[in-house]
Amino acid sequence: MIKNDSPVDGRTDPLSLFRMPWSASDNAMTWLEPTRRCNITCDACFATNDPHSEKPLSQIEDEVAAMKRLRRSDGMFIAGGEPLTHPRIAEIVRIVKSHGYKPVLVTNGVGLTPEWLSDLKKAGLFGFTFHVDSHQSRPGWKGKSEKELNTLRQDLADMVHQAGGMVCGFNVTVFPDTLADMPDVVSWALRNIDRVQSYTLTALRLLVPELPFDFYAGTRKIDLSETAYYSPEPYRRLMSEDIYAEVLKAMPDFRLCAFLGGTTRPNALKLAMGTRIGTTRETFGNIGPKSMELLQAAHHWFRGRYLAFPRPSFSRRSALLFLFAVFDREIRRALRHYLGAVLRDPRNLARRIYTQSLNIEQAFDILPNGEQDHCDGCPNKTLWQDRLVSACVLDSYLKFGMQAVIVPKGSEPGE
Repeated sequence: MIKNDSPVDGRTDPLSLFRMPWSASDNAMTWLEPTRRCNITCDACFATNDPHSEKPLSQIEDEVAAMKRLRRSDGMFIAGGEPLTHPRIAEIVRIVKSHGYKPVLVTNGVGLTPEWLSDLKKAGLFGFTFHVDSHQSRPGWKGKSEKELNTLRQDLADMVHQAGGMVCGFNVTVFPDTLADMPDVVSWALRNIDRVQSYTLTALRLLVPELPFDFYAGTRKIDLSETAYYSPEPYRRLMSEDIYAEVLKAMPDFRLCAFLGGTTRPNALKLAMGTRIGTTRETFGNIGPKSMELLQAAHHWFRGRYLAFPRPSFSRRSALLFLFAVFDREIRRALRHYLGAVLRDPRNLARRIYTQSLNIEQAFDILPNGEQDHCDGCPNKTLWQDRLVSACVLDSYLKFGMQAVIVPKGSEPGE
């Protein structure tokens, strides 16, 4: 997990981007885990599969209420584990909705049917984030490439689109052997800008034995093989800039607009964000940092919380963003490309304009001195013993009662 984080070029310079104002107590999202049971395995999953971890509705009600006291949020990820394995998932959605959150299901989608989806929608579900990648033991898809998995992604996106009124997003864990496939994923998403509102490309992070550190929980030395995110084999450690370079192969003019930095390195692209504007036939450009700043500030001003997911109706009215061209250079560029498209083919005036968000995530890093660099303003905080912890390290709290401390090999904590 140790690597230089120098940008590929000026397009990834954090100083040119809007730094999202999210914090531990005031954030766009919060994370709820009703179960840690899962029906498939994923390489690099940060949660231990626990078939006996389903929480009763009373506990879930208490957890949602506690998180609401601790953190102001627009949306709530309902995750796990696989949340669809919980027999009362529709009621969980109702609980989250009743507390004023936008409930978004983070799911692998295995076994999801139109009928089940309809029930979840009736319960108040705001949308889905589907985790689909080639390093899953997914029935019928084992050994398929990321390009081949676009067929599955299409089926899931079409199902949500046909139900109507919900957002649809995807998450892809990027492994060294799938990095070169990312242009195929990006191109597929662009073709579906009318039904895929967002997707996230997450750089692989695992603990490997050759790290020059020991891990402790208090005075207890941790065997790395006890952790959910352990790999006995070394691997190439990808950075956000590596993924961004692949994205540019599918969208040469793609530009980021916002980011979250690290808890130790404020200029690290821990979560880099961009938003594309276009039709199903072609895209015209991106929204810029000033537009993202205005959207976040305005939503907080009027709604009292930062924006997580815009409603699907917003994407269908995306042409209004061209009004931001007055102060946003990126949108001015997109508007020029749109007007050029209209001149070439006047039918473009009748085609609906959409937006689509692309996020690049670089999970926690270990620095050369052993410090841990997490996302500063993490949107995936969840409840543990009446406090908020990052979901990516929740497994450590559940197993050891604390986040692991990292020290140079041969040393002990406090030395």
